[in-house]
This record gives sequence, C-alpha cells and structure tokens, in this order.
Amino acid sequence: MNIGVLRTTFMSLGAACAVQFFLHQIQSDFIFNFLKSNITNLQVALLAVNTATLGIVLTKIREIIDQTGQRAEFESTRNEMLLSIKEQVALVAVSLLIVALESAKNPPIAVPSEVFQATLIASFIYSIFVLYDTAKSVFVILDY
Repeated sequence: MNIGVLRTTFMSLGAACAVQFFLHQIQSDFIFNFLKSNITNLQVALLAVNTATLGIVLTKIREIIDQTGQRAEFESTRNEMLLSIKEQVALVAVSLLIVALESAKNPPIAVPSEVFQATLIASFIYSIFVLYDTAKSVFVILDY
C-alpha cells in the first residue's frame, strides 16, 4: 500500500475523531445526518471536479511533453493522478458501506454509532484531502 494513502487515511481518521468528539460534547448529530443523506452526492461531485481538473493538468503536461520530449519525467505524476481517481471511487464505496451498515436493522457486527459517524466523517475529510491535492497540482503545473 502507498505510504501517502496510509498517511492521508490516518490524518482523516484523526481529524474525524476530533470532530466526532466535539460533536459529541455539544450533543449534535447534524453533520452525521447531513453526510448520511448526502455523502454519495458530495463525493461524486468532488470526483467530477477532480477529474475535470486532472484533465486540465494532463493537457498542460501533454504540451510540456510535446515541447521537451520528456515523457518519462511525468510517469509518476500520471500514476498519482490515476491513484487519486481510484481513491475517490473507493471512498464512494466505503461511504455507501458505512451508511448501509449504520442503518441496517440486523447488522452483522455490533458497532457503536459513534464509530460509524467518525468513519463517515473521515471518508468525507479524505475526499477533501484529495481535492486539495488535485488543486495543488494546478499551481505546480502552472509554475513549470
């Protein structure tokens, strides 16, 4: 597994636990209920934005390759872009699984609701990290 994926996973889980702790302290379930109803739409929209952004970045990279002929220089960049798409598709699947398990009448395992809440928040935070990473790539390529 990619070290960047692990780092982002743990950062997302840590941030989600902090958010969940805060929400538990103020006794609010608004964010969880909002995400539970909208997470798939939000993540698919972020996937669409990131895909469009990556298309713009790839167009610029293609121009640079055509000018310099250094295709190999951008192979790792291409692989990272593909990884980000895979991450986002996996996040949609994970979010759907979390919502399905949380709302199950007869769940296969007994897990406290707070765990489902924190993991759903973590999934959303991870999606935001991917969006941020993609946005950074635009500025990097503009400076090239």
